[in-house]
Amino acid sequence: MSIFYRLDEQTDNLNPEEKRKRGLYPRVIRQRTVGLRELCERAAKGTTFNAIELEAGVQLAVKRLVEELADGNHVCIEGFGTFSVSAKSSRPATKQHDIRAESISLKRIVFKTSKILMKRSIFQFRRKS
Repeated sequence: MSIFYRLDEQTDNLNPEEKRKRGLYPRVIRQRTVGLRELCERAAKGTTFNAIELEAGVQLAVKRLVEELADGNHVCIEGFGTFSVSAKSSRPATKQHDIRAESISLKRIVFKTSKILMKRSIFQFRRKS
């Protein structure tokens, strides 16, 4: 199996116009999206688990993961990665007392891949013709 890519031209927009650099950068071509049910069906093959049990387990873990993040915790799944949250303010402020809890909201849920997963992820890339 291979991951297909194409080369896209990209311009450096950080430098002044006369110093801008152009280059080719690889862009992965996604084949399709695999949903939770299909992923669990594939994972269950050759095991004593059935796909429904795996799917229910993943759904419970995701529910608990959200609860842990809501409590301000990071969630580390060994060999996979760490989830955390970042916050944003609805308006700029220069003094601490200008910002209240009501003006702070979720910016994003951050996922940082573990080093173990990166080492195990040996992929072969092929250029799409």
